[in-house]
Amino acid sequence: MRIFYISIFFLIISFQNLYATHNRAGEISIQQTGPLTVRATIVTYTKASSVQADRDTLEICWGDGFCEKVNRSNGSGNGVIIDSDTKKNIYISNHVYSGIGTYRISMTDPNRNGGVLNVNFPNSDAIPFHIETIYTLFNQNIVGSNNTPVLLYPPIDEGCVGQKFIHNPGAYDIDGDSLAYKLIVPLQALNQPVPNYLFPDKIEAGQNNSISINERTGDFIWMTPQKAGEYNIAMAIIEYRNGKPIDTLIRDMQILIRNCENKPPVINTKDELCVVAGKTVQFNVFGTDPDIPLQKVKLTAVGGAFDVATNKATFTVSPTFQTQTAVGNFTWQTACEHISKEPYSVIFRALDNYKDTTQGLATLKTVRIKVVGPPPLDLKAKSIANQIELSWEKPYFCENAAGNYFWAFSVWRKEASNQFAKDTCNPGLAGKGYTEIAFKVLEEQNGRYYFKDTNVERGKTYCYRIIAQFAKRTQSNQPYNFVESMPSDEVCIQLSRDVPLITNVSVEETSKSNGKIQVKWIRPSIQDLDTIKNKGPYLYQLRRSEGINTTNWSDITSAKFISNFFNEPIDSIFNDTGLNTLDNAYTYSLAFYVNNETKPLGNSESASSVYLRIQSTDEKNILNWQYKVPWNNTDYVIYRKNTITNQFDSIGQTKLRTYSDTGLTNGISYCYKIKTIGAYSIENTPKPLINYSEEQCGIPLDTLPPCTPLLNINNLCLDHSLKSDDFSNYLSWNNPNLTCNGKKDLYSYRIYYKKIN
Repeated sequence: MRIFYISIFFLIISFQNLYATHNRAGEISIQQTGPLTVRATIVTYTKASSVQADRDTLEICWGDGFCEKVNRSNGSGNGVIIDSDTKKNIYISNHVYSGIGTYRISMTDPNRNGGVLNVNFPNSDAIPFHIETIYTLFNQNIVGSNNTPVLLYPPIDEGCVGQKFIHNPGAYDIDGDSLAYKLIVPLQALNQPVPNYLFPDKIEAGQNNSISINERTGDFIWMTPQKAGEYNIAMAIIEYRNGKPIDTLIRDMQILIRNCENKPPVINTKDELCVVAGKTVQFNVFGTDPDIPLQKVKLTAVGGAFDVATNKATFTVSPTFQTQTAVGNFTWQTACEHISKEPYSVIFRALDNYKDTTQGLATLKTVRIKVVGPPPLDLKAKSIANQIELSWEKPYFCENAAGNYFWAFSVWRKEASNQFAKDTCNPGLAGKGYTEIAFKVLEEQNGRYYFKDTNVERGKTYCYRIIAQFAKRTQSNQPYNFVESMPSDEVCIQLSRDVPLITNVSVEETSKSNGKIQVKWIRPSIQDLDTIKNKGPYLYQLRRSEGINTTNWSDITSAKFISNFFNEPIDSIFNDTGLNTLDNAYTYSLAFYVNNETKPLGNSESASSVYLRIQSTDEKNILNWQYKVPWNNTDYVIYRKNTITNQFDSIGQTKLRTYSDTGLTNGISYCYKIKTIGAYSIENTPKPLINYSEEQCGIPLDTLPPCTPLLNINNLCLDHSLKSDDFSNYLSWNNPNLTCNGKKDLYSYRIYYKKIN
């Protein structure tokens, strides 16, 4: 009888071990369905063989003190088997909150599956499985709706010992909110991490075992698993709106690492691309496997581009394993509705058939595709009275985007031009020197969009660009999640160019007391200067201020030029001499007088000389130069004096305001000057504008100390049989000459010690 009871006892235990093991992975996503209503979707992945632990209902807690039972909805309420021992379960429920706010929505199940190596091993099945989402319910009239991201790639994945493992959740946010990713410890209850947790790289930790997650893309990489078995990780996916975190969705996922003589497939395709809405994105994806010719490869893809409301992307590929190389074609006819601040992540998966005809080892590759708004076209500017009128093409390509997604235009202005290269991956004008002067511009005139700038001054060159803005709408039509288009082409203009325009300030001679700067200018435009109202004589007075961007003006008495009639020939070049061009830069402006008046009609924009500075270091001179001019300099040529010919030779060209001359000999003086190449973005002005800096010299000196040796100490202190007189420290170190970027500074060593009692 005792044997019978013992048999029953072990039978009960065996049934508990067999059936208590259950949850593998899962997450909770939330959709706002009304002002105070939401829909929660719980997705779990469970051990299919744990029949007794199968859940046809789960309890969800809404974070407001209310919990309820939720029925399983997929597979006719029975769930869906997705592989030999994994079942996918979906539970959907709706809830009404009493008010807006932030809620912690959660689900806790009594047990995880057994044998997870990094969760309370070997008793992971005794640990509850807890998933939660911190969700912010917004006032739809003010802030707009809020939906958490949906995760399109399942949280069950496989890898091999010694092979790189990669996973991406495939998060897609329909609201266009920003997402960030980080690893956390899995949970067993609210604010309770699972006990005895180890991150996967701590199982047989070593140099070849490390994990990381890309906070921007969500790629989780494990380089490389060292022990076969099941592992769980959890990642927090944090959703941001207007730079502030609003939601945190936790995915608890499982990784099965096997001992397998197999290498994962390799995917070759693009990494990241940006496209203007309306263009077609098309590229091929190639899947190969190192284990040739034994294995075939199957390609699949998921991602937000396949989940958009209109013009969904397609991935044309064989649904079965292909003899290598497997090829798929991704095609996406983008539309204005796809414009987003955040890129769409498309996750391509290559699976080999090392296990059988349906399963194998997989690898992932995330391709990020950013869709940007097209630029407004045909921007024109004209000066009328004391204002500047802008107009651009109507209709704008995306002005009829569905859902009133197009919001309006904004107008941006800059004094002086910036002809930067457009970058479709970085739309907008941030960091380009422009200031937004008008928002929500939709005025029309003569069949074109129109804006009038009245805050302008004579003599200044104003450069304009237009940006289209897109935004989601609240219930009360308020915009949120603004997205900026590509900027228009630049147009530059002066307010009735009835004052002179300086074109050159070039250092001709460098001296401490007898330096020379040549200044050139052009007269006002005859089309803009009303010579009937503003009669002659016409006086041009050149003014000078020491330094850059200074206004301590003093008239140059010898630089006064008068003409009785506007078209009468007049000097427009002046050589300013007797200057300290070695130590100073100088800024110039022209005052323009008419009709013998004592107050100038206007002043030209000021322009400075180019001033060069040199910082000398070991075998190198670092050149930096400064200036402030109303035109746009785009290129710089660096000249160095040839000690044999005594002439300056060109040694390089750059678009930056700095240059490093390397490979020099310490202790020798090298002399330089800079040539700037630029132009106004104004019609009927000379091009190009060439100006030179002063000459400066620098002497390279070795001011860098030798590299520090790496010291190692060995001794026999642990050998207790030795007498005190036998104790020795054996010192060894590397030769810095062999490891210090080719420097040969080492001359000798000195050894120091300190006795510690």
